[in-house]
Amino acid sequence: MIEKIYESYDDNQYYIDTNKKKLAADNLAVIGIMLAFFIAVSIVFVALALAFGTGLDPYGKFIPAIGVLIILHFIHSVVGRKLSNDFNKVRIYAFMIYTLVIISFSLADAMIYNTSRAVFFPVAIALLSQIYLDYSGIVITYKLLLAVAFLIIEAQFKERTLVMHDGIVAVLIIIASTFCYAAVIRATLARHEDNEKLVQKSETDLLTGLLNKISFEEKCTNYLENRMIGAKCTMFIFDLDDFKDVNDHFGHQTGDKTLKLFAELLRGYFHPDDIIGRIGGDEFMVLVLGDMPEGFAERRCRSVIHELKTTNIDGAMGITCSIGIAEDTQRRTFEEMYNAADAALYRAKQTGKARFEMLNCEELDK
Repeated sequence: MIEKIYESYDDNQYYIDTNKKKLAADNLAVIGIMLAFFIAVSIVFVALALAFGTGLDPYGKFIPAIGVLIILHFIHSVVGRKLSNDFNKVRIYAFMIYTLVIISFSLADAMIYNTSRAVFFPVAIALLSQIYLDYSGIVITYKLLLAVAFLIIEAQFKERTLVMHDGIVAVLIIIASTFCYAAVIRATLARHEDNEKLVQKSETDLLTGLLNKISFEEKCTNYLENRMIGAKCTMFIFDLDDFKDVNDHFGHQTGDKTLKLFAELLRGYFHPDDIIGRIGGDEFMVLVLGDMPEGFAERRCRSVIHELKTTNIDGAMGITCSIGIAEDTQRRTFEEMYNAADAALYRAKQTGKARFEMLNCEELDK
């Protein structure tokens, strides 16, 4: 049991740490929905009281609380959108909103039903675990402080025995809602992980696990558009020579193994921060971000060509690749860099294959 609680706490920490901006926006959205919902329910409640002839007495004591809702809804429409990216500010703001709503209605509840147990406060605490997400320790502390304020208010209107009963119920609800909160976090985290897997599948080539053509181009374009002028980057295009012969003579299984092996070669020879993708049947691309040591590109290309050529893949040996390289420091677009690297690849193919050619993007302007 203790281990499960710890795992839930750990899951909670991880989820909040990795989703702060999203949670800030989500929590703000929920506040707006919650305020609108309670205003609508309050209006319906008042309408029913008048329609059935009971009048507003004693329910008129809820009117100040409803007024608080309306004021908070107006404030939220003005202030809320300005806090959407700041998790810590949203937390303070959310606690202020929830405190005012819960205390206002708990006060009205205590004044009207001063001879019976509280209803609104336990329900509000239970709902809070479903609609507001934050670090579990902070949420529990907030609920305990809220419970103390609630009991102090109740003590002004109810007998001591009722206050004690409500206090016990409040503590039990906080404990129960903590377990519910842990379940909500775990379910949310599971959905989050499922979504990440779906995104990963949509972005990657199923055979090699590298980025597919669309996601490779998107990531490269995003980097190229945001880099500073003068920041160097290098694009490589790798094309397997006469790859159709491998499929024809050794079968498509061997061809698939060759593509997987080549993908692993690229992962091994380039940095994890570099962008690597498979953009066609036997064509791969890499965008190296930043400067490279003198001669790095040439050494890497020779190593890739040599290792591929000397590897036995189900009896297939001597497989080679041609490589086109384009360098740029002038914030060229993806298309411009691709055209330069493709022109360099064409040179490598035309001059014998199993080799590499390097082209500076400025050469295409001449």
